[in-house]
Amino acid sequence: MLNLKGNALTPGRQRSWWLREALERDPGRACPPLDRDVNADVVIVGGGFTGLWTAYFLTERNPNLGIIVLEQDICGGGPSGRNGGFASGWWDELHGLVTLYGRERAVAACRAIGSSITAIGEFCEAHGIDAWYRRGGYMYAITAAAHERLCEEMVALAQEVGVPEELRELSPAEVKERCSSPAFRGGAFMRDGASVQPGRLVRGLRRVVRERGVTIHENTPVARLDGTDAVTAHGTVRARHAVLAVNAWGVGWPQLNRRLVAWSSYIVLTAPAPDRIREIGWTGGELISDFRTSLRYFRTTPDGRIAFGGGGGRARRTIDDMFTHDSRAVAETAEGFRLMFPAFADVPIEDAWGGPIDVSPTHLPTFGRVGDRNVYAATGYTGNGVAPTHVAGQVIADLITGADTDAVRLPMVNARPRAFPPEPFRSMGAAVVRRAMIAKETAEEQGREPGFLVSQLARTPRRMGYLLGPD
Repeated sequence: MLNLKGNALTPGRQRSWWLREALERDPGRACPPLDRDVNADVVIVGGGFTGLWTAYFLTERNPNLGIIVLEQDICGGGPSGRNGGFASGWWDELHGLVTLYGRERAVAACRAIGSSITAIGEFCEAHGIDAWYRRGGYMYAITAAAHERLCEEMVALAQEVGVPEELRELSPAEVKERCSSPAFRGGAFMRDGASVQPGRLVRGLRRVVRERGVTIHENTPVARLDGTDAVTAHGTVRARHAVLAVNAWGVGWPQLNRRLVAWSSYIVLTAPAPDRIREIGWTGGELISDFRTSLRYFRTTPDGRIAFGGGGGRARRTIDDMFTHDSRAVAETAEGFRLMFPAFADVPIEDAWGGPIDVSPTHLPTFGRVGDRNVYAATGYTGNGVAPTHVAGQVIADLITGADTDAVRLPMVNARPRAFPPEPFRSMGAAVVRRAMIAKETAEEQGREPGFLVSQLARTPRRMGYLLGPD
């Protein structure tokens, strides 16, 4: 029994629970749409984490810059206000990082992400933002025998590159001590991990940059860039530098679309059940996920809810209602929650929402200049953007201001991964492969052998040279 309550099966009727809660607490001052032509030093397209962190760090580097942010909805209306609130490290991404950049540079990238997790907490404290920041680390739970090797290899690689303290194996008993679920076998623990209320964080960031003199225009879709000028229906921002901070909407921008595939992810949220959470021992605030490629991720809230997400949504060619109105994806996510936590069978699921993810060919983001103009972008967070957007903001601000910093020498800066195939092959292929991955992992979790065709389709991205999906 899913025991869904209210409008949970129709998530598109409402914003994410995170953003509604944040807006009810503090709606903030209005940011009216752009209605005339204006000039700026920097125009930023997108008012989510990437755009707002970039604006923030630009004010740090040069308080006199004229900065304008153009947001098609409200700040946080996209993925920044819809994600799971996982500010998590990159030590689990070592395989891809080492493959792309070598050991030393891979470790430097992971250190930068870890520093940003700490810095986000310090930022919230310094600016009076109660974003429920809690540093409890990150636990990976094995839910199928096929994932045991993945866990062993992940931990072994951390040892090989000289950081065994960052990622260590957990026995079944140690996993149970942190969170008791009959679905969990063994696992691993990463120190770099903090939970946040993303709606509160993005709205708090909006307030801070406005206090620093940044102009924000919400409900202002940008039709195109003419060089570095942002053209909208009712005015143009003429700027010396432009930043595309558009996340999955990059699939619709010619400068970015070959770098991305858009997938959807959905989250269900339970009613408060703090006593039940204590009964299963999940009191340390750990972020938790499994080892599926179609990742299932979950965390608690201060009032005793569980937010449970799943990347089992669909791949699409454009950002449409399927990223927010997919009732099937909600039901599949809820079923995953009931599988993991049968002790919560009588706890209602009160809310659900979805959103798009910008998936890169390497499962990792890149930050830097686009083409030979003063246009910059950060793309490909692949569902893990809370901490990397903080790094991206620093990098882009440093590139624009010409600062010579360690951030601009990180390996993902100005990297050029292999492009995806053109449309319609990209989205059609991604949709087929995505469902094959889910079918393969569901069979493995149920103790069944996946079919030959399903297994082969699931491995297609790796065979094409992309760092996505199972080996």
